[in-house]
This record gives sequence, C-alpha cells and structure tokens, in this order.
Amino acid sequence: MLRKRPLCVAVLAAAALLLLLPSGIWMKASIPEGVSPAEGLTGKVCRMESRNEGQAVYLKGTPEGCCLSDDEILLIYFDAEQPFSIGNTIRIEPPYRIWEPEAPANPGQFDARLYYQTQHITHLGSAKNASVIEGNVFWPGELLRRLRENLSIRCMRLFGETNGGVIRAMLLGDKAELGDETKNIYQKSGMSHLLAISGLHISIVGMSLYRFLRKKGCSYGISGSIGMIVVLLYGTMTGMSTSTARAVTMFVLAVLADLLGCSYDMLTALAAAALLLLIEQPLHVYSASFLLSFGAVMGVGILYPAVRSLFTAPHKLGDAFLVSLSIQIATLPLIQWFYWEFPLYSVFLNLLVIPLMGVLMFCGMGALGISFLSWQAAGVPAFLCRMILSFYESLGEGTLRLPWSVIVCGRPKYWQMFLYYGGILGFVLWRSRVKEREKWRLCMRTAKGEEAEQEEEQHYQKGRRRWEKKISLALALLLCCCLQLRFYGGFSFTMLDVGQGDGLFLRTEAGTTCLIDGGSSDVKQVGRYRILPFLKEQGVGTLDYVFITHTDKDHISGVEELLEQAGEPGGMRVGALLLSEQSAWEETGIRLRELAEAAGTDVKIIKAGMILTDKSTKLYCMHPKEGAQYTDKNAGSLVLRLSYGEFSMLLTGDLEETGEREILEWGENISCDILKAGHHGSRFSTTGEWIEKAQPKLTLISCGQDNSYGHPHEETLERLENAQSRWLLTAEQGAVTIRSDGKSFWAQGYKSKND
Repeated sequence: MLRKRPLCVAVLAAAALLLLLPSGIWMKASIPEGVSPAEGLTGKVCRMESRNEGQAVYLKGTPEGCCLSDDEILLIYFDAEQPFSIGNTIRIEPPYRIWEPEAPANPGQFDARLYYQTQHITHLGSAKNASVIEGNVFWPGELLRRLRENLSIRCMRLFGETNGGVIRAMLLGDKAELGDETKNIYQKSGMSHLLAISGLHISIVGMSLYRFLRKKGCSYGISGSIGMIVVLLYGTMTGMSTSTARAVTMFVLAVLADLLGCSYDMLTALAAAALLLLIEQPLHVYSASFLLSFGAVMGVGILYPAVRSLFTAPHKLGDAFLVSLSIQIATLPLIQWFYWEFPLYSVFLNLLVIPLMGVLMFCGMGALGISFLSWQAAGVPAFLCRMILSFYESLGEGTLRLPWSVIVCGRPKYWQMFLYYGGILGFVLWRSRVKEREKWRLCMRTAKGEEAEQEEEQHYQKGRRRWEKKISLALALLLCCCLQLRFYGGFSFTMLDVGQGDGLFLRTEAGTTCLIDGGSSDVKQVGRYRILPFLKEQGVGTLDYVFITHTDKDHISGVEELLEQAGEPGGMRVGALLLSEQSAWEETGIRLRELAEAAGTDVKIIKAGMILTDKSTKLYCMHPKEGAQYTDKNAGSLVLRLSYGEFSMLLTGDLEETGEREILEWGENISCDILKAGHHGSRFSTTGEWIEKAQPKLTLISCGQDNSYGHPHEETLERLENAQSRWLLTAEQGAVTIRSDGKSFWAQGYKSKND
C-alpha cells in the first residue's frame, strides 16, 4: 500500500525523525522575560480576537520595533476593546508586561510554551493603552475579522448563550463563549472533535458548494475556483487551526485533481498537507492537534479498508461503525498519551451525532445567512439547530452517567506505542496481501471455468475468513491489553511544583496511593491544572488517602478542587481524608469534611502515635498529639515519618521551630534519608538542632519562583549546607521525584530531566 506512495513514506520518515529530535531545537525566544522598556513597544497587528473581557491582539515585528523577528508573534491582551484594524502599526505604551509562555514543571502539565510556539507566538503580554502610529489597513483580513465578529454576535442572538457558544465554536472556531460545563460534556463523552473546524466542516462547506455549482451547469474551472476561494477564506476567517489547514489543503488538492482530470489519492493528499505544515512549523509534530487530526484520517485511509475487507458491513450503519472504530483504534494510543483517559462509549456515540452534523451545519449557516434578511425567518432553522444541540447534550450527559464512561489509564510507555502501531501495521500489510492473493486465485479459477472448483474455493474462503476474524479480534484485544499495562514497580515519591504551596504524592511498592497536601497561594486552580493532570498521567483514578497537614490555603486549595469534581466522570476518587483533630473543627476543615462526605469519601482523624502500613511501607504520625490545640496553624502541622525498608523520609508540613522543639522533647526518632523542609524553607523552620538530629542526605523544599516571602531563606540554606545536606527546590527543578529500592534512593527534577 505505502510502497506505491513515496510521498507518504517520505513524510512518515521525516515526522519520525522530528519526533526523535528535542523540541527545543525549534523553540524561539527573542524578548527577555519581564521586559517593560520605558519607550514602549512597536508592532504590526496581524490578527485580533474579542474576548470575554477585553481583546487579544497579535503583533508582528516592524523595522521600528526590533524586539520581534518576521516570523515571531507577540500575543498581547488589553483590558478593553481597542480601535485597531488588521494591518495597523501600533505602539504599546507603558506600563505593560511581557512574559514567555510557561513550560511544564510537572509530569502531565499542559505545555503552554509548545502550544503557543506552534502558532509562532513566542511571548504573551498585557497592556492597558496603545496608539496607532501607522493607519495602513490590510482590508482582506480586516473584512474577514469584522464578518466573524458580526456572525458571532448573530450566533448569540439566534441560539442563546449556551447553544450560541457551541455554534460559534462549530462554525467560526471561536470558543470564547463556550461554557465550561458544556465543554466538559463534549470532551468527556468523546464529541470534542465536533467543536473543531476540521475535514467534516470543510467538506460540507466546500464540496457542497462545488457540487452545487457543477449541477447548475458551471464549468469545472469556475466551480473549482469558487469552491477553493470560499474554503480558503472560511479557513482564514476561523483562524486556520492545524486540523483546518489539513482539511483545506486536502480539499484544494481534491478539486485540482478533478480539474486536471487526475485521480485523487487521499493518503497522498494527506502526506502533502503534513509536509506543508511541518515545513511551516516543525513543532507541529509534537502537538496533539496535529497528531490526532492526521491520525484520524490515516485510520480512515489505511486501517478502514483492511477492517472492511475482513468484516463486511451489511448496510450503511455498519459501515459507519467500522469507520468510527477504525478512527478510534488509530488514535487510541495518542488519546492516552496526551489526555491519559479515554471515553469508552465514544465509538457508538459518534454513530448518532456525526450523521446529524451536516444538518446542523446547514441549518446553522442558513440561520446566519437568513438573519441578514429577516430575524424571524432565521428563527426556523435556528430552532432546529437548538433541537439537535439539545439532543447532543442529552446524549453526552446520558453516556457519562453510564458505568466506566471515562477510564483513567495513564500515559503509555514508548515501547507500548511502538508495539501497538507495529501490530496495526502488520495487520494492514497482512490484509493487503490476503486481498491480492484472493483476487489472483479467483481470476485463475474463473479463467479455467471450473464451476465445481469455484464453489469449493468459495466454501474454503468462508471457513478461512471465520478464522481470520477470530485471529484479528484476538490480535486487537491483545494490543489493547498491552497498551493498558502499567508497571509501577518499587517506591516513588513526587514533590509537585505547585508554586507557593505544597503537594506531595506517594505510591508504595504495594500500589497504595497517597496525596499529602495539595494547594497553592499563587497558582490559580492548581488542582485542575497541576495536581489532577499529574495524577491522571500517572494512571491514578483513585487516591487511597489524602492527608491534610493543616488548613492553610496553600495546602488545601487543590484538594478542595479534587473533592468538588470527585463525582464527575473521570474525576479523582478519594478513599479517605485524614486531618488532625484541630484542623477537622476549623472553619476550612469543616468545609473540607462536607466536600469529602458529599463525594463519598471517608473522613478520619489522625494523631501522634497512629501508624498506616501496607505490605511494604509504613507511615508513622509524630505530631500533633490528641487534644493538642495551637493558636498558630503552622505549629499544629501533621508530621509524618515514612519508612520503606532501610529508606526513610520525614514530611513536616509547615512545622516551625516551636513544633520541632516539641517533637524533640518527646524523644521521637527523626533520623531520615530525605527531609521535606518545613514551611517552604522559611527562616524559622528546619532549625540547626532539627537538622542535626535528622541528618538528612537530601532536603526537599517546595516554594514558588520569585515568591514574595523570600522562601527558602538564606539562613535555612546555610544550615543545610553546614550539615552537608543537599537540597532541591521546586522553583528551580520543577517536580522532584524520588525512587527507592528500600536501601538507596535516586532523585530527579522534572525540569533537569527535560533540559
């Protein structure tokens, strides 16, 4: 199959080579982080988008403003709508702020830097004021922008707030008004592809117009030219995302093939689109949108013919199921790699929603077009759109209520990806050879004209095909099982980078999972954007225990988020919440308990002397004692000593000097291999006497970069240095992971691992 398509082979080889190279080769950064020169910053407006609050303006460099090169873009946010047009050269007036998109500091964290750089956006910024210094207007782009804004307003008026946000995303690629709850339904149920401008949208817009013009008697040249121009303008207006660019390129090649009288080959067109995108930006090869978009089409073009040759569909519904199944099989490893979970029923759900997509788009576009003539007349197709969208939402919600609707699987290993796709490739090659052999044997029998032998051959083929189906199903099941295997041998401990706060994750050799604190005072929604992605990436669907050392915001804000969404599909279940006696009866502790009880989580009180143990690991609570009350929350922090064979760790929450002295007076054994420094390495914690008794080989400090508290304090670091204890900071290393075999241990920072 591929040997007849040299371009496909070349592009696959190029993509594989790019994946083996570090992405940092293609990263660009021309503006120093935190730059805010007094003279202002000049740039040319190349794109503008209205947001819920203010406006997003995309700037390219100009000869007057040399901070940006020709192929770099600065995305700057204004608090209010600005009177700019595309093509204007503007000067951003101080005060303003420029920063680089954040690179991930934790496993599973969204790579904002990669996401923006695939769009050539190297830096982000915020400003209040700017002035136009050159009024040149690029009218094609400006007219498309104004049309998009006009259509967006009409969407909200015609379809309402909720449905209008969905229609804007589906037809205009504008997700600014898409509600979180609605977005969650589409994503969790496996319908999120409907919200992206893709091949389905382009084929409906372009091919429908092209065929309509041909039926009306227009020549191939006129029909094709109009179709290509409309599709290119539509793609540009909607933002020309990766999937849109792929679909537009393939449509243009299909029309050109028709005009030239050539045969159109989908896989060759797909390879051409991939090549153009990778030449324009090599970083596309690392992005989820690129890999999933091209993977889905490859599933249709390569895997589907092989599946259909084996499982002949009796009618169109069965054929549609095989197409949906082929796409699911082709993209399953990619979905698990990027999102660590998959919607179990999405194959069946898409059989119901995709056939209605054409009707939805025609009605939506029709309603918008008619609205320019009559709002009342536009209400008829708009009503049908609302009915279809309500049907979609009901289906999504109903699917999510089914058991195992969203399965948290974690990120597969590289060898599992290679094994899976190697098995798929082997299946495709096998089916291709079988099909050729069957054609050859049938031709030979027909040429001889031996009817009896032909009947015998057909009977033989039926029996053989039954065995081939069984073998293929067994192979598919084996590959899926291999992809789901997760190996978590030994002991692992991760101190997450949550900014200024604490978040510690523990997985014992026996598989017990614990989260000790989880919060931040400077990272918004730390549970949603840092803790939960890490846990899912690790394949954790249920936390056996969550310990709260004390109830300060920087230790519980993320835990609150986890408990609030615990009952949702794909939410993180929590087996037991453990608090100290004092924390349990504080105002914030009472709220935590209420959230836990609502999520079906057991709430337990933990105090000094209690021991939690499994087959391999022991957690001993040293502090506080039963009935102890402290005016300072930090003084009442839980202190846990972890032991795994000969290896030990001491986890101290925000304990400071008073609490440390209290534990030492009790005569507790605090010796450890690794110490988690109290109170983020503050001056009044991790005292000299404490370090002398603990004798840690390594000290872990969780603190935010450039935090206002000055953590860790220089005196604390000096005390650790004098005790010959090395230290690792989340502010420098990102998440720090410790692994141990029960005797020795290994430590690695996430940032140093990915440098």
